[in-house]
Amino acid sequence: MTIIISIIIIVLLLVVLILNALFLYLQKRGSKALGGTAPQIKRDAGLDERTEKFLKLKKDVWTIKSKFNGNKLVGWFTDNNADVSVILVHGFAVDHSSLDIHAQLFHHLGYNVLQIDNQAAGQSGGKYMGYGYIESRDLLDWIDELLRHRPNDKIILFGASMGAATVMLTSGESLPDNVKAVIEDSGYTSAEDILSYHCQKRYKIKGLWLIKGASIISRIRAGFFYGQANCQKALAKNQLPVLFMHGKNDFTVPIEMERKLSTCGNFSRMVYDSLGVHIRSYYIDSNKYQATVENFLEHYL
Repeated sequence: MTIIISIIIIVLLLVVLILNALFLYLQKRGSKALGGTAPQIKRDAGLDERTEKFLKLKKDVWTIKSKFNGNKLVGWFTDNNADVSVILVHGFAVDHSSLDIHAQLFHHLGYNVLQIDNQAAGQSGGKYMGYGYIESRDLLDWIDELLRHRPNDKIILFGASMGAATVMLTSGESLPDNVKAVIEDSGYTSAEDILSYHCQKRYKIKGLWLIKGASIISRIRAGFFYGQANCQKALAKNQLPVLFMHGKNDFTVPIEMERKLSTCGNFSRMVYDSLGVHIRSYYIDSNKYQATVENFLEHYL
């Protein structure tokens, strides 16, 4: 009997060790769980030059503390003398600079821009990424901070990939009236869905039980279950207008997820598709991308 109990304990310990290793692989700072280096895509004429000019503009550095876990968060505000500010939320395992080209777009359109480093990214603190859930808690803090500086500004939430999941998850919360619209580029339906997709695509396994096991470790070590990062459930509660923007050649977040996202809930919406890859629609289809954003914001602001 003692031998059987010992074997059971050893097996359980091995399971815990495996799940903890999987959790670290999926969520630690710099993880490549959703893919490696982004592909180099030639940008439309003029975009690089406009981005270089934007990066030379004065930026105020803002620092706050996450109410979710107390970690330090850093953001960069570019004032454009406007009464509308766009908060940009970057994706998985990158930092705010990954959206510099999108930041210049919103500045070019006449808006103020707040670029933030998520937890476990760039200059912000934290060991673990949250697949949009932790980031959505922190985005609420950033909205409060923006309104502390600029209480009368209208606010637009823009996110790409995991950042898109972040803004969709945030849309289901009770938000200040200042928040007027959401733009998501290349977002996924849920953390469980995107992890299952990559398990099947990259490792040819369904991995559902492994993901659920890692989710338990995530709750213990990072403070949330993967099931809490469900964008479809959040959108079911959302009342803000949403612009869904995806590329048909996206193999990081399949285009089918856009169909599921853009057809749920009861809110105003617009849908834009390009032939781009993940978060690269603006690079290759800048005129239509910009025109769609302009049309959306002119309609709903």
